[in-house]
Amino acid sequence: MKTEASKSHSPTLLFLILPLLGIFVALLMIFLEGRDAPAAQPTFQPAPPRTMINFQAPDFELPLLDGLTLVSPSDYAGRPLFLNFWATWCAPCVRELPAFEEFVSVHGADENGPALLAINLGETAAEITGFLKELGVRNLPVAMDINQVVKRDYGVQNLPTTFVIDGGSMVRHMKLGEMKYEEMGLYLGQLGDES
Repeated sequence: MKTEASKSHSPTLLFLILPLLGIFVALLMIFLEGRDAPAAQPTFQPAPPRTMINFQAPDFELPLLDGLTLVSPSDYAGRPLFLNFWATWCAPCVRELPAFEEFVSVHGADENGPALLAINLGETAAEITGFLKELGVRNLPVAMDINQVVKRDYGVQNLPTTFVIDGGSMVRHMKLGEMKYEEMGLYLGQLGDES
């Protein structure tokens, strides 16, 4: 015969056992699910970025501001080339353009002296010409990379970016940000030291 005390313990014991049983079943399901799961698929890993120096400069042909003349790095074979990527909205780009023009006029008169090719990204000839006139820059060869294909080929992420290419078409230096006149001379001197 059950006493009143034993009747009151049965529901309490049931309330303790049911949650423990639920936890046990949940853990068992997790364990079994983990065993049947397929092996994890490898995640996509992007290709490492191109080495920024000591690679063959990709060749290209771009129109100059007149829209008729095509220019290519191979046009400057045998001489150092500063390949500068810029845009009119980029303040450091604007500051370095007169310095580039001066440097090339002083050092580039010789056919073996350094050359500069300024590559504008995505702007029209009219926009660039008006801008250069306002800036007072008149003797700077400017190529137009309207679709920004050359920018991609060179891995340019930020403006300005300048590549210093030796006479053998090898990229020897890369400068991110504004390049000062004095730095141009240092890079040119280093090309001489490396040959």
